[in-house]
Amino acid sequence: MAGQPIVGTETDAPHLASLARLNLRGRHLRLVVDGGEPVDVPEPVVEALAEVISVMRQGRAVAVVPQNTQLTTGEAAQLLGVTRPTVVKLMEDGVLPFERPNSSRRVALRDVLAYTERRTRARREALDQMTAELADAGVYDQDARRGRDASAERP
Repeated sequence: MAGQPIVGTETDAPHLASLARLNLRGRHLRLVVDGGEPVDVPEPVVEALAEVISVMRQGRAVAVVPQNTQLTTGEAAQLLGVTRPTVVKLMEDGVLPFERPNSSRRVALRDVLAYTERRTRARREALDQMTAELADAGVYDQDARRGRDASAERP
């Protein structure tokens, strides 16, 4: 996959925390390199930087890749957290579109990300439906329906 993962170190943690406290989203940012002239940073770059800071503060790796990047089945599997045969099955079932420029399959990163969004949305909707059904059946008491842990309020 294009773009090598970047992982922060322990020595980066205080710097990342300082940057996070600046709350860059929606802010105007000017960059000065080695005492040169200040350059305005475009808003999409500021948003991307804020996201990178947020992810790296969690100790996770970051890679910047164009969305039209083509992934191997192994790379897609790693990104999705599934096995390579699962990705191949998703492709063969028509769930993940793919190209076959040679004997191997390739899938666009944007399609993998779109699949991830669909999968997340479907899971969330299923959990909401199950929660609603259990609440209607009286499994949850009134406090739990309001999102509070009812057991914490009990003596």
